Order: sequence, then structure tokens, then C-alpha cells
Amino acid sequence: MITTNSKELKLRKSNDVLVGVEVVDVGLTAAARSLISLARSGWMLRGVPSQLAETVAEHCFLSAYICLDVSSRVEGVDSVKAALYALIHDVGEAFIGDLVKSVSSAVSGIKEGIETSYVDKYVDNEFVRRLYRDYLDQRGLESKLARLCNYIATYLTGLEYRRLGYRVDDIIDNTLREINEMAKALKIEHVVNDFLSKYVD
Repeated sequence: MITTNSKELKLRKSNDVLVGVEVVDVGLTAAARSLISLARSGWMLRGVPSQLAETVAEHCFLSAYICLDVSSRVEGVDSVKAALYALIHDVGEAFIGDLVKSVSSAVSGIKEGIETSYVDKYVDNEFVRRLYRDYLDQRGLESKLARLCNYIATYLTGLEYRRLGYRVDDIIDNTLREINEMAKALKIEHVVNDFLSKYVD
């Protein structure tokens, strides 16, 4: 047991990985409230103050809007489904927090397993739970587009922070590389390039 702020949090172990704390508030709305106040750690580690740091909810919202725009330009795509994937793609972070990209990539399988177990247990909406699992599986075109739009949202936010004088070039460069690779794999480079040309100087 760990004591913090005079409150005991029970932890349990599974496969030698610490996987849980007591969740006080449950449900989809509670998860959304958590994401509204959860700053994305990569920005803060590069000097963006917490008051200016994009939250996970802001990131998901921007990703969903980008997905509506980009996916509507791709033939045979269910744009609403793609946008819904983008909107909920980080809902698991409501329970375990936002990990920096390097750590998240290193423990991706473990992280996704833990997040999925929390979403399954605490998100009280089967439709959203299914969307989340389908997004993580990355089998359909819509889920792949949602992941691409997640990167585009991070890229555009990075450009804004750079204009403000923050050193976020590594995030911008790495994210642009991911965008180009995914756009090429999906054979929609022209769509992505046209979209980005509206925002990049």
C-alpha cells in the first residue's frame, strides 16, 4: 500500500508490472474530465509551462477535427468513424496518464494492455470500449487514418509552440517523419500534403 495525501492507494501486480491504483470516479464522462486537465508531458519536458501545455483532451479534439477534414478527401472512408476513433484514441490515458513518446514506444504492448484493462473496467459504454479496441488493433482504414491524424495534430501543435519560441524541433521532426511514412503506406500523400500546405509556412 502507498499513502499519499493521507489516502491509501491499493496496488496490485500482474506479470511483474505494477498495473493499478484505485480509481475514484468511473465512467466515460469522468474519463473525459481527466483528459481535460491532463497536460501532454512531451511539451512540458521541453519547457512549455503547464498553463500553456496542450491537454490530452485538446489533442484528441484537434485530432478528430483534422480527421473529419482529411478522411473526407479519401474515397471509401467512413469519415464519422475515423473522427470517432481520433476523438477517443487516448481515453486510456485518463487512467494511467500521458507517457512521453520514447517511454510509450518502449513499453507499447504493456502500456496498451494496461490501458485496455482500465478502459474495459471503468468506461461504462460498450460502444466506446469497442471503438477503443478497434483503434488499437489498427486493422481498418479508418483507425489508421485516425492514427495519422493524431500525428498531424501533434505536428501542428508543435509548429505553434515553435513560433512561441519553445524548443520542440525534435517532436516536430519525428512526427513529420511518422506522417510521411503513414501517408505513403496509405497512398494518400497528396491528400496529406494538400492539407498541411494550408498550415505550414
